[in-house]
Amino acid sequence: MPRKTDHSPQLSYKERYDLVRHPKRIRSSDVIEGVFDNLIYYGSPDPSLIAATGSVNGINCIILGQEKPRKGKKSKATGMVKPEGFGFGLEMLSQAEKNRIPVVSIIDTYGGDPSMESEMGGQSFLISDSISRFCDANTPTVSYVIGEGGSGGALAMQVADKAFMLENAIYSVIAPESCCRIIFHRRLTAGEDIEQVLPDALNILRPGVEHLKQIGMVDEVLPEPAKGAHNDYEYTCGVIKKSLVKTLNEWMSKSRRGEKSFKPSTIKKLKAKRREKVLHFGVFMDDLDKLAKRRTKRKFPEKVKTINVEQENFEIMHLIKAHLEKEGIEDTELVNCEKQWDPDKNIFRVAGGCGFISKQEYDDNFYACPKCGKGEYLSVEEHIEKMCDRNTFKEIEGDLSFKKMLNGDFYNIGSYKDSLDKTKEKSFSKEAVVTGTARIKGKDIVLVISDLRFFGGSFGAVFGEKFKRAVDYAVEHKQPLISVCSSGGARMNEGPMSLAQMAKMNMALLDLKNEGILYLSVITGPTTGGAYASYVTQGDVIIGEEGALVEFAGPRVVLGGGFSVDRDIITTNKLYETDKIQHLVKRKELKGLLSYYVRVFYAIRYPEKRRNMGRILDFTKMPY
Repeated sequence: MPRKTDHSPQLSYKERYDLVRHPKRIRSSDVIEGVFDNLIYYGSPDPSLIAATGSVNGINCIILGQEKPRKGKKSKATGMVKPEGFGFGLEMLSQAEKNRIPVVSIIDTYGGDPSMESEMGGQSFLISDSISRFCDANTPTVSYVIGEGGSGGALAMQVADKAFMLENAIYSVIAPESCCRIIFHRRLTAGEDIEQVLPDALNILRPGVEHLKQIGMVDEVLPEPAKGAHNDYEYTCGVIKKSLVKTLNEWMSKSRRGEKSFKPSTIKKLKAKRREKVLHFGVFMDDLDKLAKRRTKRKFPEKVKTINVEQENFEIMHLIKAHLEKEGIEDTELVNCEKQWDPDKNIFRVAGGCGFISKQEYDDNFYACPKCGKGEYLSVEEHIEKMCDRNTFKEIEGDLSFKKMLNGDFYNIGSYKDSLDKTKEKSFSKEAVVTGTARIKGKDIVLVISDLRFFGGSFGAVFGEKFKRAVDYAVEHKQPLISVCSSGGARMNEGPMSLAQMAKMNMALLDLKNEGILYLSVITGPTTGGAYASYVTQGDVIIGEEGALVEFAGPRVVLGGGFSVDRDIITTNKLYETDKIQHLVKRKELKGLLSYYVRVFYAIRYPEKRRNMGRILDFTKMPY
């Protein structure tokens, strides 16, 4: 008989990690075969995603299973779903919605595939779309985390009306090994084995089911056999089947003829509850901070490389002067854009082929090369000055912190709290995101800017709540939303809570889009991880600043996982070249482009009763 499921697991994180990585751990394919009858498999284009239809207790379901390889079992699965897998999963979800068939997702993945092939295939875009689609699915959804819930690759299919998790499964914002390489790289460099470092990494990540249940990402804990699910597949499948039958029967209605179905009204109620659940991944007090005007300061970057031609050696000096003459540059003060001397070709070989550029042009383009886009990372203050009309920015929720979060002390403790306090002293904001209202060429907008200087622009519970409240403000006041991202992704220090914000931010954006309000997403460098695979790629229009680094997993994580990194692929230039984003701009051009779309929104906000019968830009009434 199954044991009670309302207990707290007794095993340590490391012991659970070892069970999840056991070579005979139960896989999604085992669960599908052990739970469902009348199975029909679809030709999934990705071996790491199983797609099928089957029945349980006479109820037809669509099943999506993330598959890991297992010793002794023939499979081409890698445990990392690729773009074609996520795309096929979305097709299956559409089929389920059309026929009002429940979708059962079985989660077991190291994470989304981080290879350059998947990068080119739009991995982050598809994960983000999948999160949003499951958040808004027009059919009942159930999910089971049976082994490893790896970051956005798991979250993409895990958001559900009812979410279950086996007691020894783990769910992590990042693979524990990658966490070791990032946070404890000095210990590894000093010679410690990764097995010695893993327990400390797991204690930071807090991937256990008890934490997931506390957040609300998991609704119920399912028991495993005493020594782990690999010891008794039949028992584990029985527990899963019993919980699934019970859940589906609670939602089904019977007709007079005894036929079972899911009524539209039931699905509508499930969607409403699902929305509330996701938006409460991190519960804060309802009172809003007042708008406060924030002064901005523009300061010249300290590390910019300038060139004094006369101080170079004789050979280099003449090459530089020849280059300047060819480019028509007469300024005496120059900026070096990645100067590299190629002795074989006797020329300067540089990123973008830029060589040396006028410092004045560099300044005018907001401290970036006007040719290739390579330049300094901008502060929040500089982003505001770059985009907004002078002295129009007013901050929203500038004081939001863990103090307003229920159970916030669970996260705001120890060395993490100390690090936050130190960062706040140096930063423009108290979090890695600044939100507020402003004007662009006279038009009101709501602005969300990530702060790269604050924990690398990473997001956690406070970030997610500030983003949500900015969206709420945009919806209430019918103003277009603009986000500017430079972020390392989800913040490891907050564990699954930070991962949950990907769903929370995407769910909030659904409210914005349902109201027909414009969302403009601006990508600056670096933009990686969960930010790229959530709100960044949900823009109605996505704009990339030229030359910005953008990658699903981040170079260090990709290289640490044994994959190669092609620097030409992980840029906004490649996104534009492959039609994944709509615009590629130089920094000084950004305001004009944003202004155009904002004006379009205000001019045709009500298409059925368009007020402006002329062109969008009225040259007789320009505010500048």
